[in-house]
Amino acid sequence: MSKPDLDNRDNIEKVVRTFYALVRKDDVLGPFFNASIQGEEAWEEHFQLLISFWELNLLEVSGFNGNPAQAHQGVDKKFKNSITTAHFDKWVKLWTTTIDEGFEGPMAEKAKTRASNMAKGMYKKVLDKRPGGFILPGGASGISLG
Repeated sequence: MSKPDLDNRDNIEKVVRTFYALVRKDDVLGPFFNASIQGEEAWEEHFQLLISFWELNLLEVSGFNGNPAQAHQGVDKKFKNSITTAHFDKWVKLWTTTIDEGFEGPMAEKAKTRASNMAKGMYKKVLDKRPGGFILPGGASGISLG
């Protein structure tokens, strides 16, 4: 029995909800998300935003209205500039694992590749907004980002 692809909104919704159920419980990522998104109504809004985000990125369906860089920069500021490559690496790992466990096909592969590329770009955007600009905490040697 083959797994479905991420080729429609319903399947994108399934992967987003499954993924964020893991994120909310995760020791590394959970504190950031749970402090930033409080209450089930706020989580539902976040789910709908991210479902539309991935629908745009995978299926080129318009409907996403947000600014991911600004959101991540705000969280980093709220947490005293403490987001590191380890956070983005964990995010990519959980995303990839979630997809691999429930989905397969061209769009599933595209979602994994896009997530890895987005993590790299988003981390740079987070660093760019920090006081002092693009400074790599601990040096560049520890960067893996997917």
